[in-house]
Amino acid sequence: MDISQWLIAHSLEIAGYLLAIILIPRILLERRHPGATIAWVLAIGLVPYLGVPLYFLIGGRRIKKISLTKDWGRRGEKPNPDLPTLEVLPADNQEIAQLLVRAGTFPPDQSNAITIIDDGIKAYDGLVNLLRGAQESIEVATFILGRDEVGRALVQILAQKAREGLEVRLLLDALGSLRARGRFVQPLLDAGGKVGIFLPLLPLRRRWSANLRNHRKMTVVDGDKAFLGGMNLAREYMGPRLYRNRWKDVSMMIAGPGARYVRNIFWQDWRYSTDEPIPPGVLCPVPQESSGDGSILQVVGDGPDVPERPLYSGVLAALNRARKSIWVVTPYFVPDDALSAALALAARMGCDVRLIMPEKSNHPLVDLAGHSFLVDLMHAGVRFFCYQPGMLHAKLIAIDERLAVVGSANMDIRSFQLNFEIATFLYDAQSVKEVLGVMNGVLKECMEIGMAEITRKTRLRRFSEDICRVFSPLF
Repeated sequence: MDISQWLIAHSLEIAGYLLAIILIPRILLERRHPGATIAWVLAIGLVPYLGVPLYFLIGGRRIKKISLTKDWGRRGEKPNPDLPTLEVLPADNQEIAQLLVRAGTFPPDQSNAITIIDDGIKAYDGLVNLLRGAQESIEVATFILGRDEVGRALVQILAQKAREGLEVRLLLDALGSLRARGRFVQPLLDAGGKVGIFLPLLPLRRRWSANLRNHRKMTVVDGDKAFLGGMNLAREYMGPRLYRNRWKDVSMMIAGPGARYVRNIFWQDWRYSTDEPIPPGVLCPVPQESSGDGSILQVVGDGPDVPERPLYSGVLAALNRARKSIWVVTPYFVPDDALSAALALAARMGCDVRLIMPEKSNHPLVDLAGHSFLVDLMHAGVRFFCYQPGMLHAKLIAIDERLAVVGSANMDIRSFQLNFEIATFLYDAQSVKEVLGVMNGVLKECMEIGMAEITRKTRLRRFSEDICRVFSPLF
């Protein structure tokens, strides 16, 4: 190594440590989640060559700027925090519903018809029929649009509806749908439809982020029918025929006021991504009272731009109020201390707490981090079930047979702290019963893992789990 190379290398080393010294106080002052703070400090302090550029790429959240631009105030239509919740709800459910309203979400409504779908073929057929039956407008947002026969068929249907004169909008996450842009969606653009990209990855763009992702999956037709849940628009999740590598997932159909609330959330994302003004009448006013009989649900839109984090708060509050049972289905389990403690405490108090996950997910590092929590939880009495046939991608929670949550959020730090998510809280007995029916179907294809199996690990495995747990807030 000659003197010039030595000087360059030495200068870069000094610059790396100087940036680390500057960034660490900044991270401490950001008041992030404690786990994320520790992970970033360790990454930057121990490996500045990796930690510093990684922080500039994915660590700067710019939440305040996004929040101001995205205008979650709904143009004066923010729900009234003093609006009484439905008297038909049990007392515990009333408290959860009111908490969500005070956090800025919509109130519950009992005028909805819902259908829970846990089969990829039925989901695809239901979505296609929904799109083909549209009369006025179609709004679709998805994390992943598959560059496959399913994604191609759905783009063609959207293009056909646009040619028929409908207002068709497709919002794609910049990272999740990276391969399904440009020419792939050109047929829709040629037909007069519109395509938006949520938070591009490149720093040269006016609005960008390599870390904050729109994980929502929602389709709204004519403003009064919606399809949402965990399924992306790709063959791994749904399709017209059997597919050997299809994942187990769950979505739901909504007809009624809940669909209008989903539409509000879509338009907030669309306006932020495209700067297109929201047409008059698109954002529905919050009703002062509910009318009619049907499924009682509450639509919750959440993201890092919402300071109150209603989805996280609602789930945590519901877990802490459990008296009989907590069943959780999630593909990725990386809880923070509060969620982990709530599950353990409920189990110690005699609740039937069941955690249902895939035996092996598509993210090995997340599996390692998640498994590090299981020993303590199982010591507390939590039961752990592994789904055997393949990948389980459903996101479901059921509590005391009186409340259920269906949506796009996993039980992990990323979903609750970084992603833009959507979920529905279901409060009526029949809807919760349907969700429990799906869960029981999943359990039939699971194997319960005992303490002996979960503790049978090599030292390397334990060390890997502990390391991944420390850095899990960065995943």
